[in-house]
Amino acid sequence: MKDKTARINEILVSLYRSAMKAEEEAIGRATGNNLTIGEIHTLSEIGVGKAKTMTQVAAGVKISVGALTTAMDKLVKKGYARRFRVPEDRRMVKVELTEEGLAAVREHDRFHEKMVEAVFSHMDEQQQGGLLHIMEELDAFFRLNLLRPVRKPNELGLNPIKLGELEIPVPVFQGDMGAAFSTPRLAAAVAANGGVGILTAMQPGALEEGYLEDPESANIRALQGNIRMAREMMGGPAGSGGRGALAASVPYALTGYAKLVRAAIEAGADIIVSGAGLPIALPGIAKGARVKLVPVVASARAVGVLRRNWAKKYNRAPDAIIFEGAGKSGHIGYKEEELESAAGQFYQTIIEIRRELEDLPNCPLIVADGRVDGRRLADMLRYGADGIQLEEEFVAAEECGAPAAVKQIYTDRAGRDSVIVKSPLGMPARIVRNKLAEDILSGGRPAARCVSCLDTCPKTGISFCLAEAVAATAAGDAENGVLFAAGTAGGAGGPNVSEIFRELNAWAQAAQKSGAAVE
Repeated sequence: MKDKTARINEILVSLYRSAMKAEEEAIGRATGNNLTIGEIHTLSEIGVGKAKTMTQVAAGVKISVGALTTAMDKLVKKGYARRFRVPEDRRMVKVELTEEGLAAVREHDRFHEKMVEAVFSHMDEQQQGGLLHIMEELDAFFRLNLLRPVRKPNELGLNPIKLGELEIPVPVFQGDMGAAFSTPRLAAAVAANGGVGILTAMQPGALEEGYLEDPESANIRALQGNIRMAREMMGGPAGSGGRGALAASVPYALTGYAKLVRAAIEAGADIIVSGAGLPIALPGIAKGARVKLVPVVASARAVGVLRRNWAKKYNRAPDAIIFEGAGKSGHIGYKEEELESAAGQFYQTIIEIRRELEDLPNCPLIVADGRVDGRRLADMLRYGADGIQLEEEFVAAEECGAPAAVKQIYTDRAGRDSVIVKSPLGMPARIVRNKLAEDILSGGRPAARCVSCLDTCPKTGISFCLAEAVAATAAGDAENGVLFAAGTAGGAGGPNVSEIFRELNAWAQAAQKSGAAVE
């Protein structure tokens, strides 16, 4: 083992030095030795396309804004980048590449493409897959090695959490993937297994009679009917007999948001989950009800803003927080140019949110970031998550009532990669590549009829109609429906919800015993 350790160390050091030297020489030839490696990486982080703020670039290259300012002075002087103030807000400074900067970044990208091609050219497909897995493991190790865990291995369990007096035996939340997936039977099964089942307020009435004439009434009627049906199916009250709870997911951007929240409370939802914007007004809408309030956030800053606002206006704190990372299914709470940086800071953000909640000991942190395997589950728990949110994992379960054609795409994603599109919600969305996705990428698909489903939708110039796409999915049109996808493949799965829960618990128990991540 000692010889192997020494040899691995030699190879890693050699790889690092060789790659840096080769890159330095390639960039030197292309730019006449006018750029350092650090400078070319800064230009690469600025990237091709939209201009970025200094804060965004600094976060990407992991230096302070002050240090970046010094570096940018040199790059501007050399003619590779330019700075300008945003006309709408003169306090904000953005940076972008000049033609010389673009040429340097393209040369840098070509070098990396050739390097990967050279490595892969000597391997078959199986060897390439094995190398990719090893590199992903190394990347995860080095990223996490920079952070200090907040829990010891023997603390890495999926332990019960409390939202006030409501106990959730297994801290697993079902994510909201839309009306086709968040069905009463699935939500009831998740709750019956000790987790939190979700019923969505995002166009649940799309297939109801009279929807086009009065979408608001149809959605309220369907949401309340789904909550009541799930309550009957779960076989008893929330928090009793090993049961979890039922939640209504009400995106803050929905038209008629307050009416939908009140309708969900009236129908007996135990929890209101609310994202797609900071739900500042939620405590006021739910005032007087015993329902638990769980906002969805993308940063520690958002937690701080929401907490201060709720405390000042309503003397209320969140009952739990859901943090959704950049790798999650569906709508993502970051700008598209922030996704790579946010993914790299995922565990750091968990730690930062945990700190923001330090004086709220009874506010659990639930984390979502794409599909979860044993290693990811252990790492999320290790760095501060009290529970997890799953989405795609539940699609293949027999309790998920999505149409067969839609479920088939999720159970066999071969040749169906995920793409990022701009949603009418005003944020990026990660979806499965189908005909709808291709139409969006090639210029968009205008709405046949607008039902004014979103307060934030500009109604003109949008890439697609979310209400129409959700309705198509619910109707079983796998090519024209919106199929929300995670940024990672694999993960927990099983023929039914009980099996998925058993697999998750087995992973958590194995991590506790071994102190290591388990695949």
